[in-house]
Amino acid sequence: MSVDRRLTAFFDAAVEQYLLSTSDRVLGELTVRRAGLSGEAAVPIAVAVALLARARDDGHSALSLSDLAAEATELARELAAAVGADTIGALMHERDTAWWRATLIAVPSVVHGANSSAASPLVLHGSLVQFRRYFDAEQRIAAHLRMSLAHGEPTFRVITGGPGTGKTTRIAELLIDTLARDPARRVALAAPTGKAAARLSESVRLRLDGMNASPDVRARVPQSARTVHRLLGYQPDRDRFWSRAGAPLPYDLVILDEASMVDVLLMDALVAALPSYATLLLVGDQDQLASVEAGDVFGAICRVAHDIGAGHALHDRVLRLTRSYRFEAHPAIGEAAAAILAGDAVALSALVHDPARTDVRWVPAPHDRAELLALLVPHLERCLSAESPAAALTALDGFRVLCTEREGTWGVSGINAEVERWMRSQGTVITERWYHRRPVMVIANDYGTQLFNGDVGVAWEADGELLVHFPGPEGATRAIPPARLPETQTAWAMTVHKAQGSEFTNVIVMLPAKGSRVLGRELLYTAVTRARGHVLIVGDETVMRSAVSRTVRRGSGLEAILRAGMAGEAAHG
Repeated sequence: MSVDRRLTAFFDAAVEQYLLSTSDRVLGELTVRRAGLSGEAAVPIAVAVALLARARDDGHSALSLSDLAAEATELARELAAAVGADTIGALMHERDTAWWRATLIAVPSVVHGANSSAASPLVLHGSLVQFRRYFDAEQRIAAHLRMSLAHGEPTFRVITGGPGTGKTTRIAELLIDTLARDPARRVALAAPTGKAAARLSESVRLRLDGMNASPDVRARVPQSARTVHRLLGYQPDRDRFWSRAGAPLPYDLVILDEASMVDVLLMDALVAALPSYATLLLVGDQDQLASVEAGDVFGAICRVAHDIGAGHALHDRVLRLTRSYRFEAHPAIGEAAAAILAGDAVALSALVHDPARTDVRWVPAPHDRAELLALLVPHLERCLSAESPAAALTALDGFRVLCTEREGTWGVSGINAEVERWMRSQGTVITERWYHRRPVMVIANDYGTQLFNGDVGVAWEADGELLVHFPGPEGATRAIPPARLPETQTAWAMTVHKAQGSEFTNVIVMLPAKGSRVLGRELLYTAVTRARGHVLIVGDETVMRSAVSRTVRRGSGLEAILRAGMAGEAAHG
């Protein structure tokens, strides 16, 4: 069998064993085909591109050569264990970073260095390899930061802190101070999702009420925050933004909340659209999960700013808030969050086993349906006993199952299916997708209905008509026919990623049966801190301890660029 056919068989097996996705494989094969590569020369390039694509799908904007070497070796080892050893796997097994560097740079039609002006799909800079699109985006973001920090009064600021540390209060204080000093300043409030934008609007309004802001200031504060896509004027038919370089936004101050959820390409689009005089304030929690898409812009900035130390412009523009007021009534949640962030699995284990600390508990994974339902039914009954759509939405806000995975028995699909099976056993008629009291989450923005990614509603049947109700102003609901809705999914359970920016009275966290590449302390911290009153962690205790002991740090070209820049400044200082 030829090398090319063996490579095809290698990729077939990797996809069948769920080690690579079909898109990872296609991108690897397409890259070598376009470069005119074949035989043994094509093998490491195709595999490197496939692994880089997998890393991108896991949220990494860059992959280090050491990780590339380790993942290629692991891929070959796992395939050998599953389907038997082959010569393709042997080509990459136990290769070191020097071999991978030499192999990549030997193919300039695919890989170029950072200083090359030639176009290539991949860029190798330092110890990192990236798709060019992400390399270029992170270079532009870094350049914007350097330019902003060079101003006499830097036009870039960051506020980072956990839940309840006063981030929104600081936003309100900044708005009052800015608009009192210069009433003509034009301000925009933004967030990555529609739900986060709505929460920001409401939170800022409440803070301004509490601070007795003057009528003049209140009149100049935007009445509603917008998603970043809407702020920039996304044009789906052309897949571009109305506001961009050469057509900047008309604002002097842009405040972006939940900034940790913004991926590198969207942040690149935002900074490109800022006029040179505008100030950008990023607000978020650097310890939360990063964006669903590739990149860790907010986290990278915060980490580098912390490490560079006081006296440097970047460090001095990052405000860290550490005291949480949200968990004062439920201190065990705050202690659990602190233990997770500290990587202290022993402390977390002691906390969840302490019978006196009922705010945070742990139970082993259910052995059967009965054990799972025993955990869920008390909460489900409160939701199903609601007598109106508004009451149902309130009940849903009080309880949510958060899963670390989408598929599988303990994933979103498995939990949703189990809940609906139980509902049928209790007499609920579920013959179609839509049924009475079905909770749904919007997963696509729709400006026509003013529904956005992350919005949660409930299906409600009355007088023979089923409508989907979403929260409206002053406790009311607004009802929309299912046919008019953007894409939705059942929301008895949701992923931890989808829960970012939300909070619930009671949270049940479903751990997977075994660890995964994405399960680490950031994910567990985000899940636990979605709770206002009570958290129940469900799963194998060794999986919980492993998650606490492991940090899933994203590969970030931006972080490398910023650190190299700071080192250069220090060398010339």
